[in-house]
Amino acid sequence: MSDVGKIEGDRLVELFQHLIEKRVIISMHMVGTDLDRLTCVTALKKSPEGDVLDIDLPNDFKSSVKPNGPLKLKFNFNGPDHLEYLFITTGGQIGRREITVPLPPYVERIQRRKNFRMETPLGTKMFLKSGRVQAVFSLINISLGGAYGTLLKHNAKHTDGMILEIGEAVDNLGIFVPAGKDWEELIIIIKQAEVRRIDHDRQHRKYKYAFEFMDLAASEKRKLTQSIYQFQRQFLQRR
Repeated sequence: MSDVGKIEGDRLVELFQHLIEKRVIISMHMVGTDLDRLTCVTALKKSPEGDVLDIDLPNDFKSSVKPNGPLKLKFNFNGPDHLEYLFITTGGQIGRREITVPLPPYVERIQRRKNFRMETPLGTKMFLKSGRVQAVFSLINISLGGAYGTLLKHNAKHTDGMILEIGEAVDNLGIFVPAGKDWEELIIIIKQAEVRRIDHDRQHRKYKYAFEFMDLAASEKRKLTQSIYQFQRQFLQRR
């Protein structure tokens, strides 16, 4: 069980000022739906109803949201101490460029380190060759602890896409990061990973797999860390 501490009062204001000044990337989830987006806090200001936060509006959020009742959002992020923080807001409104929500009375700090996931650039792929199974995944997001992607193709016969099982260990994964504006293309080798989740996208008839990295060399971890920092900078440049 993780220990939880509450950030309140002046420390709460200081925490949000840190998020704004450093443009810290946060994860936003609309409670009761499967809608998750990455964004950042852009302002802390006063209103007739009390202190409020401005949250940068993700491009497709407004068209994807059909709130039934007050807008309820859950946020989590890596704090300045690299621990996981989270808070929930209820109410607020969606504007042209921002979502304005009430300042929460407190933020919870969870005493565990979080591998924050980042959206990957278009064209980022993961290649798997473990035993007789060979497969290619289009990566959706990645962290230092794992990756999540859509199965594109595989060599397994007589299967509809369930080529692996939850809990199955796989060896020899290669992540291909295409060249970006500020970096060259890169290959990252993962010695071993385990399948943690399998989602079936019935609409597109695709399977999505979540992998936890179990073994990667220090040199590969450094390359992965650098790539995630680059993805963060690219994400912020688009905001």
